[in-house]
Amino acid sequence: MKSTKKMNEYLRELLTRLANQGLKARFVAHPDACSTCRKLHGRILEPLEAPSIPVRGCLSPPCRCRYEGCDLRPAVASLLTAGIAAVEEQRLQEAKELLYQVIDLDERNEKAWLWLTGVVEGIDERIVCLENVLAINPDREVATEGLNHLLAQRREVGPGQAAARKIKVAREAIGDIRARQEKIATLKGKPPAAISPPREELAREHVAERPPVKEPVESVKEERLPTRPVAMGFLYVLLAVLILVLVLAALTYTGVL
Repeated sequence: MKSTKKMNEYLRELLTRLANQGLKARFVAHPDACSTCRKLHGRILEPLEAPSIPVRGCLSPPCRCRYEGCDLRPAVASLLTAGIAAVEEQRLQEAKELLYQVIDLDERNEKAWLWLTGVVEGIDERIVCLENVLAINPDREVATEGLNHLLAQRREVGPGQAAARKIKVAREAIGDIRARQEKIATLKGKPPAAISPPREELAREHVAERPPVKEPVESVKEERLPTRPVAMGFLYVLLAVLILVLVLAALTYTGVL
């Protein structure tokens, strides 16, 4: 217990000293370390955020892994200088890659986040960059003013951009339809027809396909006309037979027959 306590005290002192010197903490796994510690080997961490030893999940206590100081400032400074030069020369893609490398090595690099604001695309990405600048240095007035401006711009432009995009797409579609109609009309030698809403076109097609109301009535009349003479003839024959029967009955009654 005493050795573990002393080790933790020594580790805290080491990490605090590295932080005060502006150095990073590199995790160094022991040659006989477990798989958990071997996965952390070579990882560079912020000294005050580095996990204690033994790390969580260590399979071989007592753990003999350690931290050592790592000075990344020369590499970070070189990458940052190259990134700023690329921004000034409008080599934006190269600048973005260089500044991201700086952030990978030093995520609390205020200058890298600030210069990255002018490289990334979109309002949301720029807002994230400026928020990180203010998280590192809340007193940076340039970042505060830029953030307020971007937030106001997003509130004003955000909904309007979506509506404008829809209107633009609709206008382009209508223009395409008109161009096609004019082309077809030119080939046929006819003037182009006006564009109607889809519902009106469907209604016109439905009415055009529906047969006229008068045609079935006339056809019914034409079908029934040939049957009238036959019916009248049948009635005349029936009436003649009835008269003949009456005459024969009268003659029989009078004794003539």
